[in-house]
Amino acid sequence: MKKIDDSKIYLTIFIVPLIIAVIICGISLYSIIVVESKAKALIDSEVSKSMKEGYIMLRNGGLFGEHNHWDMDGDIVRKSIRYYDNQIYNEAELTKDDKRYLNEILSRRESGSNLGIKTSLFLLIVSITGLAAYIFENINRIISWVIFSLKRLS
Repeated sequence: MKKIDDSKIYLTIFIVPLIIAVIICGISLYSIIVVESKAKALIDSEVSKSMKEGYIMLRNGGLFGEHNHWDMDGDIVRKSIRYYDNQIYNEAELTKDDKRYLNEILSRRESGSNLGIKTSLFLLIVSITGLAAYIFENINRIISWVIFSLKRLS
């Protein structure tokens, strides 16, 4: 019976999750480093205009921190977004009391970014598993190639 060569499948299992992990990790790190830190500084300033800018930055929940999921935290954030959209539309001033709700929205965004990092790590593990399977499948071919390369160099 002929041995089936699954090298292409293992290579695909290595490459595809790796690419997806890099993309998700990049988006999540950008959110953590740039968006969330700047929004936190704007919200903490307690100046109405800055707080509005911070809210606008956080209005979109990011990759995994969307507000349309039906959980308890998502409901609080969704109601807060409706309220602050109305406040900004009516050009109302934001006060120190609004800081708590803006921090709830920020917390949801941070949770989404952390989930993105954890998802990237999971996909990286899947990718490494695919690489290990590829190496195991082709160990004789890899060893022959290394020996051939070393002989050629000397």
